[in-house]
Order: sequence, then C-alpha cells, then structure tokens
Amino acid sequence: MRQKIDALGIKGSVLVIKNGKTLLDYATENTTDTSYLINSVQKSMTAAMVMHEVQKGKLSLHDHLSKFYPEIPGAKKITIKNLLTMTAGLDLKPGAKLGRKHFVSDNDNINRDAARTIFTSKLLGQWHYSSLNYIYLCGIMSQITGKSYEQLFRESYIKPLQLKHTAFLWSKSEKIIGSGLVPGMVYHRNRYVAVKHKAALRDAHNELGAGSVVMSNEDIAKVMHYILAGKILTNASRKLLYEAGPPVYYNGGLYNNIKHNVKTANGAGEGYYTFMRTTDNGKTMIIIQSNQTKAGQFAILKAEINQIMGQLIGLKPSSENITG
Repeated sequence: MRQKIDALGIKGSVLVIKNGKTLLDYATENTTDTSYLINSVQKSMTAAMVMHEVQKGKLSLHDHLSKFYPEIPGAKKITIKNLLTMTAGLDLKPGAKLGRKHFVSDNDNINRDAARTIFTSKLLGQWHYSSLNYIYLCGIMSQITGKSYEQLFRESYIKPLQLKHTAFLWSKSEKIIGSGLVPGMVYHRNRYVAVKHKAALRDAHNELGAGSVVMSNEDIAKVMHYILAGKILTNASRKLLYEAGPPVYYNGGLYNNIKHNVKTANGAGEGYYTFMRTTDNGKTMIIIQSNQTKAGQFAILKAEINQIMGQLIGLKPSSENITG
C-alpha cells in the first residue's frame, strides 16, 4: 500500500485507516500534523451542519430558497435539497466572481453574490457544480441560528472533537501557526512558487463554507468519522443527507458510490490538494494532502487514489473503479 501511494509522487501527508485502526500515518514532505487548505472537502462538513439544523427542526429539506433570499432568481423553485445536491440551476453571471476583492463581511459577500446570480430553469434538478449552492446554505444557517458560519463550525467540530490542527485561513497568526499550516505552492516555470497569502485569504472569504478551512489529516479523519458514525447526526438524518441519484450520486458534499459503499471528496486550489476516501461507516479511510500542485495533475492523482481505495476495501483491479 505504501509503495503504491509513494509511487504517486505526492509531496505531503498520508493517512490510511482500515477497520478503525491506523495502517499508515507518514509524510513524504512536511509532517503528519501539518495542516492544509482543504478546499471543497469542507462542503461535506457544511452539509452535515445543515442537516443538523434540519434534524433540530429549524430547517426543512423542502424549504425554498425564497424563504431566506427572495431576491435570488428562481428562489421560489429551489429547495434546500437542491442546494445540497448541486441541482439548483444557479451560477454567477458570465465573467463575475464570488464575493469581492476587499472583504467586508460574510453577509456582504452573500448579498453581492445574490445580485450577480443567474438561474437556468432547465438545469433545475440537473447536477451543476457551483460553490454558490453551499455559500447560500451558510447564509441560511446564519439566518436561522443568529450565528456566523465560523461560530457554527467551531461549535460543531473544533470544540467537541478538540481539533488541534484546524483553523480558518483568516484566523490570527498564532492559530494559523499552531495549526501547522504550510504555504500552498504551484508549479510555474520549472519551479514551485508560493501562492500569495493575501490572494488565498480573499478566495477563502469568498468561498466561506466551501473552501476556507485548514486541517491536518487526523482532524479530517475525526470529523468524517463523527459525521458518518458519530452523534452529530442520527442514522435517519444520514440516510436523508446522502440519498442521491444519477447522474453523479452527489449529495451532502460527497460523491456517494452506492455500489461499493464509499464516499469521496476532493479539494484543489491555492496550491493545495486534499483527497479523502472513506467507507460509509467511516472505519476505513484514505486521506492524502499536499501543498505542491501542478497543472493537469489533479485529475490523474484523483483517479489513481480511487484505485488504491478500491484495493484497500478488497476490490479486484479489474472490477469497477471507485468514482468521484
């Protein structure tokens, strides 16, 4: 297993858990406690927070977006379930970007996004990936709880699980340093160049619940097990959250492989990669993170790690591959 992972050439941290026991925990560069910006893997955590509010009766999967943001085009037709499954038909106007160049507040960013959002009715019910869906979910949670997304995240995961290597990218320097964050690097003109923190920080604010948290492998594993087998959700809530269908079986921020009982999430951006593969019960996992990225590399690594996960759970190399 280690030879196959090392052959990927990833510079970063590796954690493999099988049947609840750590099989591999090492670093090809950095350390096992290093934290990385997890980008879109954060969506799985945001989705569980939303489902927790549904579980408490503060929100319904059938509530319409218009209840919270009536100004958004198509809001009367879009449900919370649509947002969770990326089937809302929402996107930004051509040429527009999330948030703003100079951060003011989460609410300001969401209002700015809403003013530049377009709705394509023929895409309602069809899978169309956009971080907008999860940004609006963050705003909805803040409306019904009176708390910021960051407060809710800390109360949901950081405090109860005592996460030591997790922080928001905009946290104070001592927290960032304490988390073990390393700079994100991108390959440019035959060398790796650090991504400017100011640019990464702006994007983190603009992504909110879809790409703003840094975490170590161990902390990701703790949170994923908590979501899939812990007390934050009931079994009934988990069933509702991950109930998804074709064409991509995406729901709850995860790609749900029904045939092989595997859930998948990937993150890429600002010079970081995060790959997470887990069985439905959270007992067997592969988490690999890197702060050295290269154009064209992400899709290749994603497919190769899918194959390694397949072998970890006992699939034959010739059988259908893990997807997502």
